[in-house]
Amino acid sequence: MATTTKKTTKTESTAKTAAKTATTKKATKPASEGITLIIAEKPSVAADLVKVLGAKSFKKNNGYYESDTTIVSHAIGHLVTIADPKDIDERYKAWDMKTLPMLPEKFPLVATPATKSQLSIVGKLIKRKDVTTIVNACDAGREGELIFFYILDYVLKGKFTGKTIKRLWMQSMTPTAIKDAFEHLRTAEEMENLKNAALCRSEADWLVGMNGSRGLTAYNSSMGGFQITPCGRVQTPTLAIIVKREEERQQFKPEKFWTIDADFDNGGVNYLGKWFEGDGKDRIKQIFDEKKANEILKKCKGKPGKIEESTAPSQQKCGQLYDLTTLQREANNRFGFSAKTTLSIAQALYEKHKATTYPRTDSRCLPEDYVAPVKATLAKIEGPLAKFAQEALDKNYVKRTPKVFDNTKISDHFAIIPTGVAPKGLSEAEEKIYTMVCQRFIAVFFPPAQYLNTTRITTVEGETFITEGKILVDPGFKAVYGKDSDDESNVPPLKGADAKTLDMRSNEDFTKPPAHYTESTLLSMMESAGKLVEDDELRDAMKERGLGTPATRAAIIEKLVSDKYVVRDGKEMIPTAKAFDLIKVLSAMNCEALTSPELTGEWEYKMDLISKGKESRENFMKGIVDMTKNMVKNIKGFKEENTTGEAKFSPVNGKKVFETVSRYTTEDGIVIRKMIGGKHLSDEEIVELLTKRKIGPLPGFRSKRGAEFTAVLIINDQNKIEFKFEEKPEEIEIGEKVGKSPIDNTDVFETLTGYVSQSYIDKKPSGLNLPKVLLGKEIPMEAIQKLLAGEKTELIKGFRSNKTRRLFDAYLTLEKGKLKFDFPPREFKPRRFFKKSAAKSEG
Repeated sequence: MATTTKKTTKTESTAKTAAKTATTKKATKPASEGITLIIAEKPSVAADLVKVLGAKSFKKNNGYYESDTTIVSHAIGHLVTIADPKDIDERYKAWDMKTLPMLPEKFPLVATPATKSQLSIVGKLIKRKDVTTIVNACDAGREGELIFFYILDYVLKGKFTGKTIKRLWMQSMTPTAIKDAFEHLRTAEEMENLKNAALCRSEADWLVGMNGSRGLTAYNSSMGGFQITPCGRVQTPTLAIIVKREEERQQFKPEKFWTIDADFDNGGVNYLGKWFEGDGKDRIKQIFDEKKANEILKKCKGKPGKIEESTAPSQQKCGQLYDLTTLQREANNRFGFSAKTTLSIAQALYEKHKATTYPRTDSRCLPEDYVAPVKATLAKIEGPLAKFAQEALDKNYVKRTPKVFDNTKISDHFAIIPTGVAPKGLSEAEEKIYTMVCQRFIAVFFPPAQYLNTTRITTVEGETFITEGKILVDPGFKAVYGKDSDDESNVPPLKGADAKTLDMRSNEDFTKPPAHYTESTLLSMMESAGKLVEDDELRDAMKERGLGTPATRAAIIEKLVSDKYVVRDGKEMIPTAKAFDLIKVLSAMNCEALTSPELTGEWEYKMDLISKGKESRENFMKGIVDMTKNMVKNIKGFKEENTTGEAKFSPVNGKKVFETVSRYTTEDGIVIRKMIGGKHLSDEEIVELLTKRKIGPLPGFRSKRGAEFTAVLIINDQNKIEFKFEEKPEEIEIGEKVGKSPIDNTDVFETLTGYVSQSYIDKKPSGLNLPKVLLGKEIPMEAIQKLLAGEKTELIKGFRSNKTRRLFDAYLTLEKGKLKFDFPPREFKPRRFFKKSAAKSEG
């Protein structure tokens, strides 16, 4: 019993120390008499703080812990938010253009309904007269500052007299880091700039989001119904970039080209060469003239060649340590994790498992005095990576280089690294992210990977063919990732300078449109304010003008999905018709504030300056108010009919066609939206639809849930547009005869949506029904005729799997009336040659 009492006294002393540290002369009572209230962001963090302060000295109550000197309570995220417009001013109750712009002089706060009970508990603790010091222990960042300040402002009505405010700034959740943070509490004065930046973010989002959403909702609802149209200061410019990419894809015209492959023999060893012209980075392997490709084949087939070969060393350095955005990007590329999922996992590794440092960081460096802690952490790493961590220590790899240790590249937080705590009970997803963080933390100190690159040029009749390969001579940092051999095929060694041409062939292909955004490339774009930059150094130079912050980008992406502006299709982010409509209307309204990523990036940059004391809150908010006024003015003054003009392809069928920002209208009353079912119709497709009153089948339509589908568009008898998916036998209008059914030898005809046999029209069991479009790929007429003749089709490129959403190439065959895929053999790669392998074979 006496031992227990002694321990309790010790832990109480720790709490008293924390309370004393958290108290200044401004307190109404001396530190020895006053109580310190610590407010964490989440219950789990509050529990962790209590453990460090000495759990046995605390009594657990409903929503807080209390000892003789210290109280530890918590929020549950945002307990308080800015009030809705209707609760600020009676005039704002109606969603009406007349109420805009809404520019309240003050932003009243209201309790978040779901967490009112916890706010009541925290509020009573704040108001206690014996509480003289209040410590903000919310997450160390702008949002944590906002959560805490809003609670205080709401409870104390802006009157902070008699309360001293301190800040607990934790980089990780280990007991050592928490104790260190208690020993270095920050003052309210030190946090004033970050608080101002947090308030600016919140109020700017309210002004632009509320006014923009209400203005656009009022505009869209004027055409019938109540069409809520959410938009936001960061969300909508991000969406504008996604829509722009989709427009580029839809307007893209594939161009046919050819490549030429040659199989060569050199003293009994075969190798593959690819035709090219030009030098260095300007090498061209595509031929856009079929005649030229055929001439090269004719000239070179069967002719001997001469070989020139060169080798050169190269190296690859490890990337920098992770910030949140880079971690999210790589996790999306490697595992398909969404940005939200990766953030959630990183937060759990920090908060729950204490295994990694604070995740919501935009820094990829460590403090310059952090060499010793790094070595200590490396020494604690366990499992398969422990041997590499020990190697880094044994070989003195850890040096104070600016790539890793640079104070100028650190704002509030440093890079994400392991803490040295060995986590237990990680889920599979948590294990993946933790391993990524540990691998990068170790590998960043290792030397570069060393390669030997081989370039072989075979010249045949003046035409050049290239063969490239590389050998990993020394894995360097790649050893940490399990790489100890080359990633690419090695070029087999030469046996003389002469080559015999065994075979030569041309391959037909098409240019590809810009890729859809994935969450990885979308995060890159947001980080660099609309300029998708893959180079890390360039991206770092631009990151201060990014869209959103590392902590908010995942939430922005999720909001686009939940508002049904974007759907996830595998890894790809696809904008919906609703997204196109919003961006087109905003563009027509000249609402640059809601569509320009560069401008919004500038606002984010200025908020960062506010947090550093280099920009005033007043100047920033004046700019936001001016932007809001201008946006509302443009929305109010916009009428779609003012954008009406005659379409450039008018007239069609002798009737004029008029165009507005979102639709086409003919003289005889046919209305066609530019986006139908999430698909943008080209001018040529609009003309065909008006001329024939039908078009298709067309791939690329999307349901409201985001599922892709193929359909025929028709203009019905009421001049309305409708989808046609499959024709019933009694509805079929037969077209050209294309062959005989291999099942019952009846005639096969082309129809609106596919190819059917006479027996199918007659509803016989032996009827044949083949689609015109399969897995998003149109099947050519020649392919159908081959199938009906019992032959295999030519290789068809560009099918898309319904399950994986990956593109694949295949031949088609017809077996018992069913289409079957016949996949081409995998491309043969020459055997790899390694010194290790040779040594083993010799043994």
